Amino acid sequence: MTSASAKTSRERPFYSLHADAYDLLIDDPVDSWVDAVHARLSSAGRWPASVLDAGCGTGRHAAALIARGHRVDLVDASAELLSLAARRCPSARALLADLCTLQIPSAYDAVTCRGVLNDMITDQDRMSAVQHLAESLRPGGLLFLDVREVQASRKRADGVTRTRRVDLGDGASLTFHARSTWRHGTLHVEERYDLARPGAAGQRSSYAFAMRPWTESELCAMLHASGLSSIEISASVGRRTTDRLFVVAC
Repeated sequence: MTSASAKTSRERPFYSLHADAYDLLIDDPVDSWVDAVHARLSSAGRWPASVLDAGCGTGRHAAALIARGHRVDLVDASAELLSLAARRCPSARALLADLCTLQIPSAYDAVTCRGVLNDMITDQDRMSAVQHLAESLRPGGLLFLDVREVQASRKRADGVTRTRRVDLGDGASLTFHARSTWRHGTLHVEERYDLARPGAAGQRSSYAFAMRPWTESELCAMLHASGLSSIEISASVGRRTTDRLFVVAC
């Protein structure tokens, strides 16, 4: 059965219809986060490491890890994003999968997962995803997470519509509008996409979904329940906003 988070990954225009604009709209720097992961793996004697990039998106972070000598496999629930990542990382194995039901036959020195765990709304899906990520690790392997933090995320959910326009080339452009509000512990997001191409009628699509940020105590409880005993939680790395946490667990 497909989880609600995987359904969102397959339906959300950002991940499907407009996947080609993903890197233009999400342009947070890659190197600082990858450097932090690389440094931890190197200090743990795991270089080069076998890495599973869970929720790889377009593969920017995977490509940077490969450039640092690591061996990376790709997983995503969006076929369009995974296709872009596979083209960017031709040496990587690519797997279309739901993280809540992930079954990986190999074991990895590290698993990285940025942002995706926010899409798991229910306790069951959150626990299932964390457990499957932990089970993909070799003994002593490292799990690296980037998740939204509750209080900072609530503060940012101010109901203001934010708009960004990106150039797609050949005169085409995509204007992205997003509005977020906070209700009952979840972040509710309303998106609209306006695609303009020369000589063609404008195309509009919209999507609404919810995300559930994390508390540090919930992270620790689920990671411990998944067999990971050493947990470090710090401020975000490689993000332009301050509503994220950087988590390392083993």
